[in-house]
Amino acid sequence: MAGALIGLLFVAISVSPEKIAGAKAIAEHQVRAAAAFSVLVDTLVIALIALLPEARLGPAVVTLAAAGLASTAGLLILLYRKGRVRIRLGQAVLLLIPFGLYGLQLANGLRLEGAPHDTSQIGNLGGLTIGFFAFAIARAWELVGLRDSSLLAAMAGLAHQAASRDTSHPPAPAPADEADHPPPDQQ
Repeated sequence: MAGALIGLLFVAISVSPEKIAGAKAIAEHQVRAAAAFSVLVDTLVIALIALLPEARLGPAVVTLAAAGLASTAGLLILLYRKGRVRIRLGQAVLLLIPFGLYGLQLANGLRLEGAPHDTSQIGNLGGLTIGFFAFAIARAWELVGLRDSSLLAAMAGLAHQAASRDTSHPPAPAPADEADHPPPDQQ
């Protein structure tokens, strides 16, 4: 599945390659693409290692989590240098999510090193994989330009919808006698 999603990420990038590469590349789009690619490669490698008989997942998970944390830190530095301005909240969230996921993966990998057959840790790793997939799909979706899937964008959209509703005709209040005196059968 991770391999297929990596392919879809490349399709998303090919829709508007000028945003990712070239003289007019946008740093935020480069970071989105790199972050999505990083988490998909992470899940692909872990899935492939898990298929090997007698493979120990712990060392692989620790190594991939450390690489993921390092690449995410590198993306943060890239975003800062290219932007030459303060990093906006949405951009920070873009990188805080993979930092959190990789941090959880590192902790899980360390536990797996100590107890390689602990099925609860393997289950946790499966849950993290779902989190990585969700993150990567959201970033690829944003690269296509169809939607900004961040929580802040969703909240802003809801606020905009609420503000644009016609509030010039509020509902009429109930007549005083109906509101103050219930019908005789409800007394």
